[in-house]
Amino acid sequence: MSSPTDELSAREFTMIRVFDAPRELVFKVWTNPKYVALWWGIDGATNVRCELDVRPGGAWRIDMRTAGGVVFPNGGVFIEVVTNRKLVYSDLPDPASPLAAVAPPGARVNIVLFEDDKAGGTRVSLTVRADSAAACEQLLKQGMREGIGQALNCLERLLTELRPGSDRGSVKVDAR
Repeated sequence: MSSPTDELSAREFTMIRVFDAPRELVFKVWTNPKYVALWWGIDGATNVRCELDVRPGGAWRIDMRTAGGVVFPNGGVFIEVVTNRKLVYSDLPDPASPLAAVAPPGARVNIVLFEDDKAGGTRVSLTVRADSAAACEQLLKQGMREGIGQALNCLERLLTELRPGSDRGSVKVDAR
């Protein structure tokens, strides 16, 4: 007989990345649509729509266009927001998604923790929790882990440009 912990771990996966940037900056770049539009998504994609209402009950919507021109609508609702520390938000299937007719992903919850790293950076833990073990397996087979990894690589490049004291540009984070 499996325990509730085993059942939960079978329907989720976690990715951890340490960024060489202060936690406040990482959180801001994760929650400000101006910046999210620059890093979110797979390699070669652009975000033709990026709207975030970062508060409990606030909606988010990102429409990602792949290099091949296919638009994938994504959206959900913020469940929990603890500034500079934690985000919990749903990711709900969109019937307009090209995957809807073939292999629609199920609803899931994303849990993002932002923690100071011993070396002065920020440790981000992103857990994707699906409705079932089968749904989690489907997400992994569809390449979700790789896609998130590509987005986090892009986020890392953006943070390098935005980081205080960076010699790679004069991009400033606005006060929003």
